[in-house]
Amino acid sequence: MAAWVAIPRADASTIFWESGFVDGDFLLYDAAGQPLGGEFSFEIGSFDNGFVPTAENLNDWAANWKVFDRAFDATPNDPDDGDPDGWSAGNGFFTRTVEHTADEGSSSPYADPADTFQQGETVYLWVYNTKDRITTTEWALVTDGDNVVEDADNWVFPDPADPVDVSYTWQLDDADVALHGSLNGTTGGGQAYTLQTSLVPVPEPGSFLLVAMTGLGVLLSRRRPRHSAPAH
Repeated sequence: MAAWVAIPRADASTIFWESGFVDGDFLLYDAAGQPLGGEFSFEIGSFDNGFVPTAENLNDWAANWKVFDRAFDATPNDPDDGDPDGWSAGNGFFTRTVEHTADEGSSSPYADPADTFQQGETVYLWVYNTKDRITTTEWALVTDGDNVVEDADNWVFPDPADPVDVSYTWQLDDADVALHGSLNGTTGGGQAYTLQTSLVPVPEPGSFLLVAMTGLGVLLSRRRPRHSAPAH
């Protein structure tokens, strides 16, 4: 029996993506105005063709999201581990390097090998502590609004036919559109930030109960037995 051998994807251009770093200061904050902790993750990627994220379709973001690369802190309680996965909560910055492959894929171990990232697709940064919509969920989803022209710093996926010596840099400082969370403001405590997450609204429990009761009523009405009229 022939053995299956995984063939690595051919690399094309190199993508550097990162936040700014100010020694002794923090630029990334949570909804409470505190520096982002080790529980947060950062993903760059895009959405399925035809899907446009809005405040009204929050529930559908995860199902349509394609991860290109991820930065996180696998050991937030170990400040001396070197942060190999790109997120240094103790220093308040993230940085990663990934290749956009010749077949429109990603070299990242966190990307789905079946996903493709076509030339010109808008790149987003999704920051989250969980993707589940619960009362403590915090997100930020941001992008670079100047993404109609492929340039070295514009947040669009490049031509997969680029030679291997071509590189692009996606800096958080270039982001100027926040679909959730906020950019370039000041916390309630007066701290300037580059990015701040915000709580994700969850449906009121009463709405779930109402939907459930309505559905149960419909089900019972369908199951109600029919009685024949008495014979005369």
